[in-house]
Amino acid sequence: MLRRLAMKKRWFRRGVCLLLLGLWSVGVLGEVKKGKIHELNRDIVLLNLINGLYLTEEQTESLIEKIKEAEEAREVFEKVLEKKEKDFEDVLKDVRDVLLTGDEIPDDLKRRVREMKEVQHRLHDERGEKLINLESEVEGLLTKNQLVTIDSYKPCTIPPAQGKIGQSVETAAEGIARQLSRIRRLPNSRYELMKDMFVDFNMDKMEKHLGFRNPEEKEQYRQQTMDTFEKARHLSDKAFLLQKGELALDLMPEEVKIRRRRKNQFGRVGFFLLDPALIPILETRLKR
Repeated sequence: MLRRLAMKKRWFRRGVCLLLLGLWSVGVLGEVKKGKIHELNRDIVLLNLINGLYLTEEQTESLIEKIKEAEEAREVFEKVLEKKEKDFEDVLKDVRDVLLTGDEIPDDLKRRVREMKEVQHRLHDERGEKLINLESEVEGLLTKNQLVTIDSYKPCTIPPAQGKIGQSVETAAEGIARQLSRIRRLPNSRYELMKDMFVDFNMDKMEKHLGFRNPEEKEQYRQQTMDTFEKARHLSDKAFLLQKGELALDLMPEEVKIRRRRKNQFGRVGFFLLDPALIPILETRLKR
């Protein structure tokens, strides 16, 4: 009994990770980590870049305004999430209660979960669209030589969050292969109860790192994911051992393998020049 309860709690925790994925993935477009060393490193990186751009006074003033607009977009996003927090909490509690009883999640609760995720994705997309548009406006402020400077800039100190963006194909495939191994070990009853959640978890990770061009592409990937899960469960142990790497790669679209720019992800211009830490640096320059 205790073992079954522990398993249910473990699956619940994984489910919660899936449902809250959208809430905690704001780092791509500018969430700032705290800490004096990090702040100093970031200031050095930005100062070295700004020193090489030779911005005019007009460019500097316009850039400050764009950074402030970006900060406002981030703050609006956070405030809306705070207002939705109670609704999200209620949905998660209901999911937890159902999973703890071992019952199948009812259709009405599945609908509420989908609606919650749709709200999360919509908010992320709205913020992302605003910030990406601001990045385009900043690019329009710069000369061709300045854009080349940013594109070729190699900072001596890189903020820790940036290192997570370029996850290798091999590392991602290994993660999927581990997930397939866990799915194979599930009893049929548990798999039938949790398979939609596993598919959604994989879909959310892929959308976070890639995005889908249209609903048709998203639905095609969903079906491919479900088919791969079923194939992994029906292979013999020997066959799965030989094929799990190939199965994992099958769930990675070609665009991922060539590292297509992630959905709602800044390019180098936005990453460096829409950083709020630039405001005091630029304002100091204007006072000279």
